[in-house]
Amino acid sequence: MSNLFLVPAVDRRARENFERTVRRPVRLRDLDPLGPGQRRLARAAHGGVRAWGTKAGKKDINVSTWSAMAHGDRALFYFDGLFPVSARVLARERSEEVAERLWGEEGGDTWEYMYLLDEVRQVEIPRLALFACIGYKPTAYTRGFTRVDRDLEATFGSVEQLLEQLSDQGHQLRLAVEAAKAGDQMEAATALDQLDMQLSEDQLRSEINAFASAEKPATRKRLVEQFQRNRKLVAKLKKLYGGKCQYCGFTFLQGNGRPYCEAAHLKPMARREANIDVKDNIFILCPNHHKMLDYGDLRIELDSKRHLMGIAGGKAKRMTNKHIDP
Repeated sequence: MSNLFLVPAVDRRARENFERTVRRPVRLRDLDPLGPGQRRLARAAHGGVRAWGTKAGKKDINVSTWSAMAHGDRALFYFDGLFPVSARVLARERSEEVAERLWGEEGGDTWEYMYLLDEVRQVEIPRLALFACIGYKPTAYTRGFTRVDRDLEATFGSVEQLLEQLSDQGHQLRLAVEAAKAGDQMEAATALDQLDMQLSEDQLRSEINAFASAEKPATRKRLVEQFQRNRKLVAKLKKLYGGKCQYCGFTFLQGNGRPYCEAAHLKPMARREANIDVKDNIFILCPNHHKMLDYGDLRIELDSKRHLMGIAGGKAKRMTNKHIDP
């Protein structure tokens, strides 16, 4: 069973070290003092070997966590309000000499409790979404090097599956924030819809602030307000159609008793007509027809009589329309 370790890299020195030896591969000659087994793993690392380390901490608190690390475990790095990067643990070894080569020292100490890494991935996992999965309170913060004390494989199949699931949420948040910054409210609204049942409004506000942390406070405030308006609009449209697909009328009830549907929009129209009303470019569809609109041959348009038509396979079908003025 593989374990998940949360690794904060929040202060200036930690971020510098992260950029030096996690973002970038480590020179193999810097690892010469390590044992032959560790050097062999380093040479075979996927994408080049990376390295991280920790100090013993007060009363050696970090040593027991480090000692629990094993080949195949996952390290999830935390900074800027989210978990942006994951990596696989190859091996661990204590070495003051190698740590000093890689990171120098601080206050007479160095990060000698080292571990080698590979398979470094940009995952952008939202903090609150992860905490909900691993049983942490929303008010908790990642202040120290921690092993997640929970059988994640029993709940999620594997640590990797959990990280992939949460990374999808992070991708949607990033997509929504970038679209909103670019002024594409239709893209922002539909990207946000995918997270509607996964995060509460307060959680979503916190995550948006984290994903837009590089922006000015006024910009972050504007983005949050935009998302709140878009979320209310999508909820209103779903209620208007009773959760049913405007194209085929299909829906199904979720475990919470709510009908399932998705918000979709016409991307070419969103980019071509900047002044179009947001609601006039959002449609409520079932998952199949949403995917057909994005990746298949389904297209939606108004005919000469201003009827909303769905066209697929060369056949046109009049869609239910209660929100777009003819």
